[in-house]
Amino acid sequence: MPFDLDGARRELPAARAAAYLNAGTFGPLPRVAAEAMHAHVEASFERGRIGHAGLERWLSLMDEARAGFARVLHASVDEVALMHCTTDGCDAVVWGLPLQAGDEIVTTTHEHPGLTAPLEELARVRGVVVKAIEPKLAPLVAAIGPRTRLVAASHVLWTQGDVLPIAELAAAAHREGALVLVDGAQSVGAIEVDPGALGADFYTVSGQKWLGGPSGTGALWVRPSALARLGTPWPWYLSKARGPAGVHEWPNARRLDTTTIGMTSLAGAVASLGWHARQMESGGRAHAASLADRLRARLRALPSVRLVEVERPSQLVSFTVEGEAAAAVARRLEERGVLVRSIPGFEWLRASVGFWNDEADLERLVGALRS
Repeated sequence: MPFDLDGARRELPAARAAAYLNAGTFGPLPRVAAEAMHAHVEASFERGRIGHAGLERWLSLMDEARAGFARVLHASVDEVALMHCTTDGCDAVVWGLPLQAGDEIVTTTHEHPGLTAPLEELARVRGVVVKAIEPKLAPLVAAIGPRTRLVAASHVLWTQGDVLPIAELAAAAHREGALVLVDGAQSVGAIEVDPGALGADFYTVSGQKWLGGPSGTGALWVRPSALARLGTPWPWYLSKARGPAGVHEWPNARRLDTTTIGMTSLAGAVASLGWHARQMESGGRAHAASLADRLRARLRALPSVRLVEVERPSQLVSFTVEGEAAAAVARRLEERGVLVRSIPGFEWLRASVGFWNDEADLERLVGALRS
């Protein structure tokens, strides 16, 4: 049965208001998520946010969100900590590990500030050596040595959409006794992800990008064997189990949960995760991948456009326009109802092709570039 593109688009008003090609920043919010958030706000406004029922609803939303993130990662709920964003996950790992002066972290030259900012601060405060290497397997593997404690890299590079060979990179890191942190901001919800099978030790998730959830939601997957290596990054009310039997440590990734995530955002995340899963099960991922391939072919045919070619393409498609500043082109495209983004430092434009996009969206982009 073919993917029901029209049905998906009916539930995404933002995807019909413009050619929505920027899920790599924020994905379109599905109707069910907006309704769930609205209902939660109304209930809080009308009946208050306190009492036994309110507490139970909060804890239930956390459990449901954790289960939703676990499903998309093919993981157990015990392996998932709730975060506000992927940067929370990166911080939980780099500050939770007992890294010290002289220890090395290998990363790539194409990482997002959500990862590089924590690494830069770690180098400043603890004297950790950060080695930024071009995002190719051979030089990355060559940079891993006996002082390497962590390899931190994106699964899909936010700059140009290349899918890094994480399994091979993780195997090389583990041979040297290093752990592996994967930034999954541009992968989870777009391509198939199984961090355990990839060999990752830690894998971050963004709720607001390809999964179409609200801002302030995300997750961190932790391999059970790596959990004991992490300290508790932000101790708070729920970082320990509290009940009639007293207070004790959670024996799973739950102890790494970030501090309070807004209940309204959690309600939206639960709804969007369920809705997104149904789109993937019905063929949405294959539709998006095919559409991204068609966009690459059409951009190659434009004389004033240069496609940024990659070894392992994803649903991120980057390109340049001859003689034009990327930010200026992005602004003009937005005026024509086409949402893409510019990548600072590279002068590239990036289109994020989702399951909600159709041929008319591609034509709208290509037509605007042609003119």
